[in-house]
Amino acid sequence: MSTDIAPEMLGAKIVEWYRCIVARDMEQVITLKNEVERFVETTEIHDEKVLSFYSLVMFRYQLLMEDFQKRKVIPPDLEVINKNDSVYDGLLKFLYYFMSGQAEFYQGRYKSAIRLYRIAEGLVNHIQDKSEKAEFFYRLGESYYRIDQYTFAVAYIEQAIDLFEQQQFYKEKILNCKLLLAAINTELSLFEKAESVYQSVLSEAKDFPTTHALILRSLGMNRTRQHKLEEARQYFMQALNTGNHMESVVGMKTQGDLANVLFRLQCDYDYALTLLQEAKSRAVEYKNQEYLARCTVTETLFVNESNEEQLLEALKRLEEHKLYFEYYEVAEEIAIYYEERGIIDKAFFFMKEATKYRINPTLLGVE
Repeated sequence: MSTDIAPEMLGAKIVEWYRCIVARDMEQVITLKNEVERFVETTEIHDEKVLSFYSLVMFRYQLLMEDFQKRKVIPPDLEVINKNDSVYDGLLKFLYYFMSGQAEFYQGRYKSAIRLYRIAEGLVNHIQDKSEKAEFFYRLGESYYRIDQYTFAVAYIEQAIDLFEQQQFYKEKILNCKLLLAAINTELSLFEKAESVYQSVLSEAKDFPTTHALILRSLGMNRTRQHKLEEARQYFMQALNTGNHMESVVGMKTQGDLANVLFRLQCDYDYALTLLQEAKSRAVEYKNQEYLARCTVTETLFVNESNEEQLLEALKRLEEHKLYFEYYEVAEEIAIYYEERGIIDKAFFFMKEATKYRINPTLLGVE
């Protein structure tokens, strides 16, 4: 039998749940989720604001658990929620645009995500909790990173670090922020600067398996971009054997990257093929356009007969989704493949393609 419950009580419990999600306190996240769901399922709730808050935080939980990325859930109809402005205070408006932005981000629509985040930024003063503000600035910086706007990315990530450092129990979040700064330096070929950060955070991440695996993966990417393939292989394998990285969405990417490195090293062909097939299948399932393109290129170069049309289609996929750094990186890899085999005309063609999106760190002002 359903009963009434004070909206303030349920709202307070949802706030507590949300803060644990932000902090990635997984034990408390699961416990509070179950408590909140029992409240919602067994009581009559008449306050639309609380129901809207519940829908938004549940979506935030699904993002944390990668359910959205794995296509296991449909995002809430946020447009319907937003039509009735009368039920919104500043926090709900902020969360609406923040969650909408995250939905766009995880579907690879990074510029759309930034547009929504910028609206949320205008409401950020409604957020009193510094950790929530820090989480928001981190996500905004991450989105700018994905569209190669590194100056903006660094500025927002540094704001996030400043706020996280003012809070207790946010060491893992700070490590994630620093990891993103190191990734920016890697993409700008500032390898020594990136290495210093990677080694610093690696030594601090042993108690955080998810982040530890991400750092190992990032070191693998760092080595791949320096063409130190044997070192890259070792880091990717360590990442896949750390925590639950293999089962995560990012783990799918690591599988594809390791397969690529193994093919380029001309070793463990059967294992490389198994990894590639699984990574490509998961990329299709998750509708991850970047790794669909990357796996197609690896397959075309090293498994099937090299087919220039398929390579160009893969590059077009990256360009259409505005993955310009990735376009440069993949085109350069194709050029190197042909150069190593003495096919100079094709090597020259794909190197010209790569230079279309080569990033100059000096012009970006972050060198």
